[in-house]
Amino acid sequence: MRSTFLGFNTARSGLFAAQRSLDITGHNISNVNTKGYSRQRLNQVQSTPMRLPGGQGMLGTGVDSLSITQFRNEFLDFKYRSEVTTQGFWETKRDGLRFLEAIFNEPSDTGISTVMDEMFASFQELSKNPENLTTRALVRQRAISFTNSVNHMYNQMEKMAVDLNFDVSVTVTSINAYADQIAILNDQIFRSEIDGGNANDLRDQRNVLIDELSKLVKVDVVEVLDSGDQRITGQSDKTSRKTIIQINGQPLVYHNRAYKLDVSSEKPSSFDGDLLMREVRWANGDVLDIKGLNGELKALLDLRDGGSANRKGIPYYIGELNRFVNTFAEEINTLHASGYGLNGGFIAGIGDNTNGGGYLLFANGKKFSSEMYDAGVLQSHLITAKNIQISLDIDSDLNKIAASSRIDLLPGDGSVALKLTGLRHKSTMFAQGKPEDYIKSLISNLGVDTQEAIRMAANQTFLVEQIDNQRQAISGVSIDEEMSNMVKFQHAYNASARMITTMDEMLDVIINRIGLVGR
Repeated sequence: MRSTFLGFNTARSGLFAAQRSLDITGHNISNVNTKGYSRQRLNQVQSTPMRLPGGQGMLGTGVDSLSITQFRNEFLDFKYRSEVTTQGFWETKRDGLRFLEAIFNEPSDTGISTVMDEMFASFQELSKNPENLTTRALVRQRAISFTNSVNHMYNQMEKMAVDLNFDVSVTVTSINAYADQIAILNDQIFRSEIDGGNANDLRDQRNVLIDELSKLVKVDVVEVLDSGDQRITGQSDKTSRKTIIQINGQPLVYHNRAYKLDVSSEKPSSFDGDLLMREVRWANGDVLDIKGLNGELKALLDLRDGGSANRKGIPYYIGELNRFVNTFAEEINTLHASGYGLNGGFIAGIGDNTNGGGYLLFANGKKFSSEMYDAGVLQSHLITAKNIQISLDIDSDLNKIAASSRIDLLPGDGSVALKLTGLRHKSTMFAQGKPEDYIKSLISNLGVDTQEAIRMAANQTFLVEQIDNQRQAISGVSIDEEMSNMVKFQHAYNASARMITTMDEMLDVIINRIGLVGR
C-alpha cells in the first residue's frame, strides 16, 4: 500500500537532484577558464518503482543520483598527446636549425664565402705585385680573416652544443618533476575511486600534466587492474585501477612510484673528445633507448649528437666544415709550398731549390711552423675548423709568402699566386665541385632541413589545434549552455519545492479539517 508520505519523498528526491545539478553547473561556470578542466554532469536514473496491487502497474518513487561524470573523449586525448609529441620535436629542431643557419650566415657580406672570395682576390693582387709588402700584408690579413671566420663558426657550434647539453639536463629535470607530480595524483585518484567514485578534478589535473609531459617525450599511458590485467585507458570498471606512464615500454611512473631519468653520467662528444656531454639514462643505470623517442628531448639529442646524414645535428655540420677546411687547406698548402717567397729558401723533404720553398700558409695552430711537420704529411696534418691558423712562418715574415714558381725569377714572378687564385675555380677539389660549390651545397642542405622543420612544425601546430578544438567541443565549458542548464535546474528545483508545498496542503486537509463538519 502507498505510504501517506510517498509524495514528500518523491518531491524531495527531485529537490535534491536539482540542487546537486545546480551545484555542478556552478562548478562548471567557475572553471570556465581553468586549463584542462572537463565539464561535469550528474547522472540520474528513476528510483525503484512501487508495484501496485491488482496488476495496476508500477508507481514511480522519484529520482536517484548515480554519479558525477565528466565529458571527455579518451581517443582524442591519445591523439592529442601523439601529435603534441611530434610538435615538440619539430619546433625544437626548427629552432636549433635556425640558429645553425645564423652561425653559417650564408649568403651574406660577412659569411665564409665572402671571406674566401676576398682571400682569393688578395692572391690575384699578389700575382700582379709579388714584391710589394703592402700586398703581401693584405694576403696575410685575408688569410687570417678566413681562419678567424672558420674558427668562429666552430666555436659558435661548440657553444651551441654546450647549450643544448644544458637544455637536455633541464628537459630531463622537467620530465622527472612531471613524473613525481603524476605519481602523487595517481595515489590520490586511486584512494578517491576505490569505492567506485570518480575523482574528476584530480583526473583533470593529471591529464594536464600528461599533456605537458607528452611534449617533452613520447609516453604511453595504460591502466591496470589490481589483478594485473592491462587494458586501454577509459574502459569500464574504474575500481582499483592503477595508471602507468611508460617511455619505450619502461615505466616512468608506476602508480604512485616514479622511476626517474638521470643525466649525471658523461660521455665524450662525437666531434671533440675533450668536450663532455651528459648521457641520458634511467636512474638504475640502464641506457635510455633514443630510437623510439620523440618530442623535445629527442630533438635536443639529435641536434647535440646527430652526426649522420639521417640524423643531422651539430656533429654532422662540424664534420662537413672540417672536411671542407682540411681539403681546402691541403690544396692551398700544397701549391703554396711549391713556390718561393722573397727570401727564397727551402725545407728539406718538403721543398728544395727545384720544387719550391716549402712554406705552409695554414697550420693546425699558429704556434706551428713548416719545420715542425714531417716530410710526406704536408696534406694531412689534422687541420680542422677548430685549429686552423696561418702558420708561424707566414705570421712572422711576409717575405715567406710564396708567389714565384722559380727562385731565379724572384722577385717579380707571381705565377704561384696566380695558381692560388685559380684554386677558386678548381672543380675537382670536392665531390660537389669547387670550394664555392661545397659551401653552397652545405648551406643548401641546411636550408632544406630548416624549411622542412619549419613546415612540419607549422603543420603540427595546426593539427594539434584542430584536435584540441575537438576536445574542447566535448570537454570545454560553454557559458551559454551552462546558463541554460542553470535556468532548467532552477525551474526543476522550484517545481519540486512547489510539489512539497502542495503535498503539505493536502496533508493539512486530512489532519486538520476532516471530521470538523457540524462541530
